[in-house]
Amino acid sequence: MSASRDEVTRLVRLLTLADVQGIGLLDLQQLARENADRKHQADEPVYGVLNCLRMWENLIRRMEDGWRRQDYYMVYEYLNVLTVRNAIEDFLDAMSAGLRAKVGRCVERLDGRYRAVTFDDGGEELGKYWRSLAEGREARWWWTRRPAELPPGW
Repeated sequence: MSASRDEVTRLVRLLTLADVQGIGLLDLQQLARENADRKHQADEPVYGVLNCLRMWENLIRRMEDGWRRQDYYMVYEYLNVLTVRNAIEDFLDAMSAGLRAKVGRCVERLDGRYRAVTFDDGGEELGKYWRSLAEGREARWWWTRRPAELPPGW
């Protein structure tokens, strides 16, 4: 895997101890939210900062690869990752300026790659499946784009 396609690993290498602690605090807050809805308590959040970035990058990589090695990729899996992108934005808003700058550069590179493999259809395709988008309550730019190539099973 080329380094240019592994943005999250590149980001992790740049993190200072203070950055790791900042991410750790956000992850603890996320873990508390996730555990509030669970019968059995987890030790780590599913939707922590770095996990969310990796999920976003993995979706982008699948699209860049033309959905290779995918027997199917359901639209609802795609929509779930778009909600993960929402969470990334929330995390950025909660970060200190220095950490936000580092993570933000990573997100900008990932977003650029996402734009390269999608096109803006005003949310027409995804609005068929996501009520908030169809009703105009969701307008963030990543929701109004659809993959240039729809995956098997869509």
